[in-house]
Amino acid sequence: MLSGIHRFPLQERVIFGKAAQHALVDEARRLGCSRLFLVCSPSLRRSTFLSGIVDALGSRFAGAYFDMRPHSPRESVIGAARAARAASADLLVAIGGGSVIDACKLTQRVMWLALDCEEDLDRLRKGITPEGSTDVLNDSVPTTRSIAVPTTFSGAEFTSFAGVTESSSGVKEVFDHPLQIPRSVILDPEATLGVPNWVLMSTGVRAVDHCVETFCSPESTPYADAMAIQAFRTLLRTLPKLQADPLNLQFRLDAQLGMWLSILGPAAGVPVGASHGIGRVLGGAFGVPHGRTSCMLLASVLRWNSKVNAERQAELCALIGKPDHGLAEVVEDLVTSLGEPIRLRQADIEESKLRNLAERTVASGFLENNPRSVHGADDVMEILRLSW
Repeated sequence: MLSGIHRFPLQERVIFGKAAQHALVDEARRLGCSRLFLVCSPSLRRSTFLSGIVDALGSRFAGAYFDMRPHSPRESVIGAARAARAASADLLVAIGGGSVIDACKLTQRVMWLALDCEEDLDRLRKGITPEGSTDVLNDSVPTTRSIAVPTTFSGAEFTSFAGVTESSSGVKEVFDHPLQIPRSVILDPEATLGVPNWVLMSTGVRAVDHCVETFCSPESTPYADAMAIQAFRTLLRTLPKLQADPLNLQFRLDAQLGMWLSILGPAAGVPVGASHGIGRVLGGAFGVPHGRTSCMLLASVLRWNSKVNAERQAELCALIGKPDHGLAEVVEDLVTSLGEPIRLRQADIEESKLRNLAERTVASGFLENNPRSVHGADDVMEILRLSW
């Protein structure tokens, strides 16, 4: 008999298809906030999109922080918290991709605890307390919370966990707290207009990765399956259309909606597999953008996992209307059609570095929930050789 637990994230609202500048003003009124501090991608500094938001906020605009770097380094988190604290912010607004949004999630918690240096984050890592024992989930009183306005299709705004990188080691660490999740998400397709097309396409594949690894997870749930199937259908239909007609706002919104559905399983606690696990290390330690890690890894992970879940992969193909295709083939065809790389060597990952990547990935602990058990670096090397 099927059994399990479904956890709903503590997120209040998702506002879609409405201009961010108007939605933000409405949310500020609803939440009773008067000092909104923007945490932004550096590329937005002189954008008309951002200036429209600042103008709409008027006296509610308390300042902005732009020193947000890829993979959410600890120093960006501490810098944002210091700047928001100095501005007496009562609401953070993350505007950007997954790195910005993840950093802003942890920035909230740094503010709640009045932390002020990178070393302070050690005790907040998932699974670590000041005594080195159990998880810290309710160690602080939430004060300043956040809203997210995503500019890519990564889906970070719908989860409570944040991946933040310790720069000196290149290790991406997980920080989780149920109230790190943004209170509201605003899906405005115009927010994506200034983003390079390759970023949108690759993060769209990242959303596909969420769907596929959710559905293939041994711990998936009926709710997560339904979301993953519909998201996969939407993204397979929409991403090629957006690639061909990049200024079409309806296609951009459709991709945002597919991305939203794609992440609801992981956000509810369904564990993902080796594509995500290796990708976290490939991003943090080797600097490969999140979306592109999925482009280069997902098909190979599916091929490696097919030894234990070929029937499940075939079931997903049938449900998305491709019963005569292999799931790895479907993914690879999509990535190729979007002009994205499908091999690690296309990202200048030298073959000599694969062993180091494999060992780092095993040490990270991010492979525990892969459908096919990963017993060590040699198993990871098999996947990486398929991807290289």
